[in-house]
Amino acid sequence: MINLELSLQRLLTFRLQIHASFTCRADTLFELIEALLLTPISSAVELSTSPAFRRCFASVYDALRQGRLERTRLRAALAAAEPEDAITVAGYAVYATDSTITARPDAATLPDRSQVYSAQHGKAVPGHQFSWLARIVARGQSWFAPREVERIPSTGTPAAVAAAQVKTLAAEATPTAPKVVVGDSRYAHRSFLGVFVGLAHVQALVRLACNRVLYGPPPPKTGQRGAPKKHGAKFRLQAPPPPEQQVEIKLFGYLVRLSAWANLHFKKLPQLVGLVLRVEFLKADGTPRYQRPLWLFWSGPLDMALGDLVVMYLLRFGIEHFFRFLKQRLGLLAAYGTDLTAAENWVWVVALAYWQLLLARDLVIPQHRPWDPRGRRDPARPLTPGQVRQAWAVFSRGLGTPAAAPRPAGKAPGRAVGFHPRPRPRYPVVKKSQVMAAAAA
Repeated sequence: MINLELSLQRLLTFRLQIHASFTCRADTLFELIEALLLTPISSAVELSTSPAFRRCFASVYDALRQGRLERTRLRAALAAAEPEDAITVAGYAVYATDSTITARPDAATLPDRSQVYSAQHGKAVPGHQFSWLARIVARGQSWFAPREVERIPSTGTPAAVAAAQVKTLAAEATPTAPKVVVGDSRYAHRSFLGVFVGLAHVQALVRLACNRVLYGPPPPKTGQRGAPKKHGAKFRLQAPPPPEQQVEIKLFGYLVRLSAWANLHFKKLPQLVGLVLRVEFLKADGTPRYQRPLWLFWSGPLDMALGDLVVMYLLRFGIEHFFRFLKQRLGLLAAYGTDLTAAENWVWVVALAYWQLLLARDLVIPQHRPWDPRGRRDPARPLTPGQVRQAWAVFSRGLGTPAAAPRPAGKAPGRAVGFHPRPRPRYPVVKKSQVMAAAAA
């Protein structure tokens, strides 16, 4: 049974905490978050037309450029606000990591752009990448609880930035349930998996490319001279030996064959020993449904139920719907400034606006449209982020705001006579292949 009074108190407390987390331009940034939940936008400055934004349009740019966020205080607020009913699998809280891109091919004065692949353009374009780490809330829904958002610099990689985010997550003052971080094949890399060596309460579950090669345990040392071997027999995913464990189970209505091999490690990371799992979805006649199986690497206890590992990984795909909602409904790509701080602050404004929808999903009264399907109007069906945002305008009237009203400032003197600002510096687009080659040399 949901305690609505407690849920409302958590939302109000969270609003106060995020306002207190902004150490500069707090009132303006908070009103940007409020306006973002009420106003469909195609650019950030359009938020100045919202009734929730009581300041002039220039304050939008000023707040994004000058705003400061105290990450330590915000992390504590996000950890405390995680939904208590968020899904756990085999006792593990499931987190997903992935990255989004902001394509800025024409922003020549925006620093630190690099060539990043854009699915929309079908090629690599100049822009920024942001790494996200979020808690999966429920199966079959697109609700996520963002915990860490970080811009990936041109000198870094998604795997390296995600590793730093996992390290921050593992360093929580009051860890509760053990955690598992799920990632796709780009995170099956030493720079990401190395952070899990020695972590007892945070494990990794990553997808493997079908051409990877792992190694078994090394043989015992036989001579007195020389260092002991680090690797044993090769384990090729394209030609694996007979499985040590194999089961067939029903999963989400499909017959699935699971094959497992234990005590395997990567060549460049022998300290992390785990389990390799092959997942084959089968047709009714027992033949594989897809041409290639799904390969996973698990760094946790080897006695884990194989079906639970598959469920953990399949839950990760909901993050794609999460990203789509942020881009299409909350304006994740709507900031077009030329300041790095403004770009990073905007991503946090979007994430914190989404957090309020997450905490209000049990409190709002849905505003169904007459043409909505009957199934969508079922009161027993959980609300989607879009439905909560649709009902937010009515619900938020009684919430109040911790932001102070603007003070009259008079008329600005304007630009001095004869002043000619210098042209903004232009920055070249960084090609990461050249950066990595220079670092290796």
